[in-house]
Amino acid sequence: MTENYIVFFDSGVGGVTVLRECVKRYPTEKYLYYGDNENAPYGNRSKEEITGLAKRAFEEIACMRVRAVVIACNTVTAECVDALRKIYSFPIVGIEPAIKPAAVCGGKVLLLATRATLESERVKRLIAANACNAEITVYSPENLAGDVERNIENLDNIRLSSHLPKGEFDSVVLGCTHYIYLREKIASYYKCRVFDGNAGTVDHLGKILNICSKNDEKTEQNEPYFYGKSKKVNQKAYLILKRL
Repeated sequence: MTENYIVFFDSGVGGVTVLRECVKRYPTEKYLYYGDNENAPYGNRSKEEITGLAKRAFEEIACMRVRAVVIACNTVTAECVDALRKIYSFPIVGIEPAIKPAAVCGGKVLLLATRATLESERVKRLIAANACNAEITVYSPENLAGDVERNIENLDNIRLSSHLPKGEFDSVVLGCTHYIYLREKIASYYKCRVFDGNAGTVDHLGKILNICSKNDEKTEQNEPYFYGKSKKVNQKAYLILKRL
């Protein structure tokens, strides 16, 4: 690695959705994707386990030429982004559920996120800060992130009715990057608007690094580099990026 990379970190393939948003917005930047697929998903683990896995991954990431790291995982952001920022000097950008824009629209808001994310103090504060604008219902589909990870090449295998709560909502917030692969299906299931935190994270990254958006179709995109323990997993993540 001869150049500094913007590194995307997630427990599995969920963060590829954030990477894709960034590549579209800032195509000439250098990207590296680090997916801890061996331990995915993180959402049902304890805070101690999540923090330990994240710190282990960051020890490897810190040995690379890093311009900034994007934690493309709501669970890791919620549980340990502050601790990681105290350890490392490079910029670390997290991702959070887009509760605020959904709450601004008012009505009934359903927040879907992993158990660890919903139990974190960070997300509890975020919910409380926006509860005056909307009626916010939280729900953790215990096995949905893992189901997406296992069926990423054939998402039609996933039955939403076995994962999602019944009810009528004015909007749904996807608080896990794995869920974003099912965004259109979830929107159709509830017949309402769906929000996620990807765009906000990419905006924040651009401001921190002073990157200008380049949406010219003639702009040549750099190919992201995928880092992981398995070449097969890396190839799968690359193909997923191309399909998005």
